[in-house]
Amino acid sequence: MKKLFTLLLVAAATVGTMSATFVSSGSGKAYTFAQLAKIDTSGVTATDSGYVVTADFTIAAGDTLRLQNNDRVLLGNKVQISVNGYADFAVADTAVITRASATAAPKGFKVYDTNSGMTMRNVTMEYAGINFGSTNGHLNIDHCTFTLYNGKINSGAAVNYSSSCDGNTVTNSYFVDNTVSALGNGANTPVGLVVKNCVFLRNTTSKRNRPQINLTCGGAYDVTIADNKVYGIAQTTLAGGIGLSNMLGLAYTGKVTVKNNDIQDNRYGVAMIGPMNLNIEDNNILNNNYESNAANGGSGISLYDSSNRGSVRIKGNHIENSLWGITIIGAPTVNAGKTQVATDAEDYNPGENTFVNNGNGGQLYDLYNNGTGTVYAQGNTWNVATQDSVSIEQVVFHKADSAALGLVIFMPPFQEQTGVSNVTTASQAIETRYYNLQGVATREPEDGIYIKVTRYTDGSTRSEKILK
Repeated sequence: MKKLFTLLLVAAATVGTMSATFVSSGSGKAYTFAQLAKIDTSGVTATDSGYVVTADFTIAAGDTLRLQNNDRVLLGNKVQISVNGYADFAVADTAVITRASATAAPKGFKVYDTNSGMTMRNVTMEYAGINFGSTNGHLNIDHCTFTLYNGKINSGAAVNYSSSCDGNTVTNSYFVDNTVSALGNGANTPVGLVVKNCVFLRNTTSKRNRPQINLTCGGAYDVTIADNKVYGIAQTTLAGGIGLSNMLGLAYTGKVTVKNNDIQDNRYGVAMIGPMNLNIEDNNILNNNYESNAANGGSGISLYDSSNRGSVRIKGNHIENSLWGITIIGAPTVNAGKTQVATDAEDYNPGENTFVNNGNGGQLYDLYNNGTGTVYAQGNTWNVATQDSVSIEQVVFHKADSAALGLVIFMPPFQEQTGVSNVTTASQAIETRYYNLQGVATREPEDGIYIKVTRYTDGSTRSEKILK
């Protein structure tokens, strides 16, 4: 019996050693994957293919995990690397993090301590994601690629924010063919974030009801989404373009800006749910109509706020070939153009939105006010041959169509300045399209009446009716 008891203790000790997770010392040391490969218990092995990680490990608070230039890190099935200190993944030229085999489904990186932080530069990450849960640190990503994320470390996004924090940036990066959203955060964890000059391509390949960019906006945090390309799968799915939400009705003193983005081929372009201070400006919102049932979506811009507290400014957008141009549910304060006030007034908005071929069921819908609030939409170019009140009324749904709805004030429409150039020498025309009265685009018009739409290098558009 004594001998048997001894053998059982040895067996138990062996199992415990094999299942233990390596934890760094917490003494302020920086660990590279090359150094970790020299530690027997780290789960990291150096091979000709790269550093293979077969077991979870943790970098303690105070320590740093450092990715080096030209590193190739191969993550095994279900592997999660936790960083309670700092993740320094800023490399000079390139580094790759991917799965260890064709059957491996790794989790990725959990950066989760109160003061944790992470910097990524020039890194390609495949099949794995980041769950960032620091409250005092920042996640800064630049010139990186995230592709084929499998939804394992969290089911929300390839880069997910699990705690409220400020000072985060995602710039000059690519998010391609991830199974869920590219960027996201929890309903109760708004973050301060700048997303600039990135490409989002065919994300949410699982075709769930999620946009490619899926952010909760609230608190004192500012969110800026600018100069990005957001291109969808170009087929009927539940995946939208940019989704902004405050579903818990959080306080919202911060400002949310969506500016100068090219948003194409999604189920919808930009969607707001819940109250926030939102500015949607100078975006090209094209072909966001991949919704099988128009009653469920397909808007270029969708605004939903049952609390009747949000404030939305819409200016200079080109909205084309959606099932609906702009839709409004609830009664947020919507200013899509307010020219009847002085130009230095706080609520002055020149409008300058252009609507082309937005509709469904044989009917054009440039703006559909399905709420009770009054909406200003002056200074815009509507999808009608003659920009007068009788014609514009045909593409606007509001109080004139149902007494229960709010009024849309759309006169006067956009008017070209005469004798004064609208475009400075620094802003040059980059594209001109002509649209016939049915909303069909052509480069070179034949005889007839057309709406000429010109886009400029500063993101603005100018429209005019012409007779060829």
